[in-house]
Amino acid sequence: MKMNRKQVRNRTLLLSVSLLAGMAIGLWMNERMPERQNLPAAAKAADEPDGASRAAGAGAADMRHEHAHDDAADMDMDMSGMAPGAEGADAATWTWPDGAPRAGEASTLRVTITDAAGKPDAGLQVNHEKKLHLIVVSQGLSTFLHLHPAETAEPGVFEGDVTFPSAGRYKLIADFKPADGAQQWRGAWVQAEGGGGTRQTEPALAADKRLERTADGVAVKLSFDRAPKAGEAVKLAFSFADAASGEPVRDLQPYLGAAGHVVILGADADDYLHVHAMSAAGGPVAEFHATFPKPGLYKLWGQFQRNGRVMTVPFVVEAA
Repeated sequence: MKMNRKQVRNRTLLLSVSLLAGMAIGLWMNERMPERQNLPAAAKAADEPDGASRAAGAGAADMRHEHAHDDAADMDMDMSGMAPGAEGADAATWTWPDGAPRAGEASTLRVTITDAAGKPDAGLQVNHEKKLHLIVVSQGLSTFLHLHPAETAEPGVFEGDVTFPSAGRYKLIADFKPADGAQQWRGAWVQAEGGGGTRQTEPALAADKRLERTADGVAVKLSFDRAPKAGEAVKLAFSFADAASGEPVRDLQPYLGAAGHVVILGADADDYLHVHAMSAAGGPVAEFHATFPKPGLYKLWGQFQRNGRVMTVPFVVEAA
């Protein structure tokens, strides 16, 4: 179809306007690109829902949940406790270089404390004379060990021997202090086999009717300033007297930089506290502050040193 001059002019004008509009849109989009490039990573991830970002979120949730496996080679992390599941918090891996542990035999345990990047944490602080405190308890809490694996040539990696007294299931707890100063703990369950097939038989946990014990010739009494109640701070007082004469004991010695240590575990070993004496006095009383996180039974172990010997006194209490 043949167009007249007016139609040709109109069509040319329309094409020119379209071309100018396209150029303007292109310039506007180029100006917006730096803003998109400068977005924080979190904002980019929000509008890029790929599988990697979803998997990372799922992994963080899984780390806060404990799975209790009996396989010593597959010990899942328990992230509850001090600084539980905090973003950027350190983690721990547990390996047995010489094979799975057997009861009654010294088994080498390697504990690696890793930072947020997954690398061994070279910035761990000395906390009460040690960078790593290793607590070992049996499932029924009748066995208690407080060990200190040595740091290897690689910072953040520790090794030490553990001897499980009998076959059974044990909780391992790594207590440490990263560079940020926040005390943390990480735990794992392990199954110890062997010992001629003997398995540990543990009595059911029950609150003590009398909070009194005798250890190394010292009579130890535990008291509270008020009945323990979940979520509320309570003061624990250990008093010491000579078991034979009844005279107050005043010659306790510092142990790991404190007049005393108290480790507290819930009946299921999911809740862990490690507190230290409020003063450096050598007796006859050592006081501590603690807050029981939830109602239920707790077993606590007080550790004190006298004449170069560490005495451990256990008690079972209930928090309302």
